[in-house]
Amino acid sequence: MKDTTTEVPVNLPANQEDPKYGSDIMVDMIREMGFDYVTLTPGSTFRGLHDSLVNYGRNHKPEMILCAHEEIAVSMAHGYAKMTNKPACVILHNLVGLQHAMMSFWNAFADRAPMLVIGGSGPLDPAERRLIDWLHAANNQSELMRPYTKWTDEPPTQQGTLNSLAKAYRIAGNAPKGITYVSIDATVQEEELDEAVTIPDMSLPRYKISPPVAATQETIEAAANMIMEAKLPLIIGGRFGRIAGTTKYLQELVELTGAAYQEGKDVVCMPTDHPQNLTGGFGPTKESKIRGEADLILIIDNQDVADLTGEYGKARGGGYGYIVEGDNPKIVIDLSLNDLSIDNWAAIGGSLPPVDLHLFADPLYGMKQLLVELKNRAEKNPEWQKKAQANAKAIAKRHDALRKIQKDVLEKNFDNDPISVPRLIHEVWEAVKDKPYVVANRNYRSWYEGIWKFEGCNQYLGNNAGGGVGYGPGGVVGSALAARDMGRFTVCIMGDGDFSMNPAALWSAAHYKIPVLIVLHNNNSFGNDEEHQSKLAKYRGRPPENAWIGQKMIGPDIDFASTARSFGATGYGPIDNPNEIAANLKKAVADVEAGGVALVDIRTALN
Repeated sequence: MKDTTTEVPVNLPANQEDPKYGSDIMVDMIREMGFDYVTLTPGSTFRGLHDSLVNYGRNHKPEMILCAHEEIAVSMAHGYAKMTNKPACVILHNLVGLQHAMMSFWNAFADRAPMLVIGGSGPLDPAERRLIDWLHAANNQSELMRPYTKWTDEPPTQQGTLNSLAKAYRIAGNAPKGITYVSIDATVQEEELDEAVTIPDMSLPRYKISPPVAATQETIEAAANMIMEAKLPLIIGGRFGRIAGTTKYLQELVELTGAAYQEGKDVVCMPTDHPQNLTGGFGPTKESKIRGEADLILIIDNQDVADLTGEYGKARGGGYGYIVEGDNPKIVIDLSLNDLSIDNWAAIGGSLPPVDLHLFADPLYGMKQLLVELKNRAEKNPEWQKKAQANAKAIAKRHDALRKIQKDVLEKNFDNDPISVPRLIHEVWEAVKDKPYVVANRNYRSWYEGIWKFEGCNQYLGNNAGGGVGYGPGGVVGSALAARDMGRFTVCIMGDGDFSMNPAALWSAAHYKIPVLIVLHNNNSFGNDEEHQSKLAKYRGRPPENAWIGQKMIGPDIDFASTARSFGATGYGPIDNPNEIAANLKKAVADVEAGGVALVDIRTALN
């Protein structure tokens, strides 16, 4: 009987053999690039590479992570890349596999996640094609991937394939990071090895990731002038919050300048309880209006600057964009490489933002440059230091008032039936706050700030970025794979609609012993769209009571706990009594600490 608890190949020679086939040396190339894992869903167009990963590479560095669907395989690579901040590798079947994965490619493309995609294809030689190859072959397979990638290639030889893989790795990892795709012909994989083939040496300068892009000294000085002249500066952090070490420099910049601070969309960069952190706010409170009051906004590494300055806040009756109240003239500084991310077909990044100064640089490196310039100036300008300190004290009072409002919201809704989202967040926080946690996913559109006490960067990885529902299960498990190897505890709060699309990701987590805690924010609905229906009905003078039709997944309700157990995880719930959450979370946390996968189904209000 086969041992199903491990995927160690058997009946192989004691020592690794020399490569015999094109796919063997491709495995050596994947290992040379440093990939510990490859996520995949099997397909015949890379059967040669699959065989070599197992019977030549012994399924070790890289180890194959089997996924039940290509969308899960790509989402796992996406989550893994965000956790490690380096390229992840995914292998996919030709056209049908790629088309299954398109939604996940969109999310990773929007998130600028570094990823090397290897696609089996062909054979290009018609004489080598079987019936199924004719059905799935394309004259130019890369055409399907070009909208989502920085670079693609379809090399015709074994040496060309190795060279392309090396180049694709470098391009994927260079800022702004992204997806690259190399289509490997099935015949090139399966042919015997050409003796002249050599593996590119990834230690050579030509293959190394380029150093960070620096801002010009002229723009750094201009930004410093603007910041020092501002009466009330505001700093908005962005995606570089995934990178360990970011908070140290960002916090120093915030404190030196006396600026108010807020998180950008779906990110965490600063400690929740830092006295200058004014993130969040409920309703038109003074504390939540800082963007309208600030006369200078420094926006660092955010995808859509126009959104953060309120450009879309009132479009079509409003939405999830920021509404910036007040006619205060303000200066906007954008520190990012956004202009290198503009694509000729997608509208990601929004309209041309109202930016007065572009600091065109790697966000973390550019911030360090600006910090050095301001620190040098501060030593010679005690009056500016006094102004900054006075601003910081005033902002700290607003911070305390804002956090009190947020605490009051929790207390007011603590015993709600159905369970309130603030109570859900509070209970999960209490269950994991003493762990070396990473939040791999959260319900960011209904997230109540101030309840979860983040310490800073690298504790929250962000959501799907592209708005594509279904990312959650695969993305979280991919993040958890990397977190497991780092000794981190992975937790997420995921919507029931997101989970319903790709629950089979739990099988991969259970099979490969990837510990993860998934808490379902289960309102039995595609909640975002139900809100849209309710809002539009009110606008049109129609009954909002009908907004649930075509949105709620009820009659029958889905038994998510049983679904989790069917894939090898433990399942708890459904929980509709808020006083039962803590005990169930305690058991789920113990499962995860023992190396397991746990899902807790909590029935909640819509938002």
